[in-house]
Amino acid sequence: MFAIQTETLATAGPAARALADAHWQEVEASLHGRQEGVLDVQRYADLEALHMLHLSTARQDGTLAGYAAFTLVPCPHRRGLLLAALDGLYLRPDVRRGPNALRLLRHAEAALRQKGVGLIQYSSPASRPCDVLYRRLGAQLTETVWHKEVC
Repeated sequence: MFAIQTETLATAGPAARALADAHWQEVEASLHGRQEGVLDVQRYADLEALHMLHLSTARQDGTLAGYAAFTLVPCPHRRGLLLAALDGLYLRPDVRRGPNALRLLRHAEAALRQKGVGLIQYSSPASRPCDVLYRRLGAQLTETVWHKEVC
């Protein structure tokens, strides 16, 4: 059974680390190199303690199969608005079928709305665009982001 819920980092458990590593190897390694232990658990725990992290998870038969992680900050351009920025979206390949990603993000949106979020910012790697998914959610393309390493 495929189930979606809001979890804390602690309840997501060690499986979250393994899933984050799989996410990195599949999506980010080609740009930044292969790494293990990419999930900085303490940093995320600190964000969670400050109510600046939201984690919606997907479980297949009770096993962690995906996540949508958002950071929450006051919007710097719109006073009084809480902004949720997608930090990571990942589903294991075996659960990437049907509306699973859409269901996961709709769950996250509802939970974020309950937390007072007024604006959600979605992003995806240029190599793995999620434009169709985000449009189905009603999101609008508003900007393009470029990164440059300077260290």
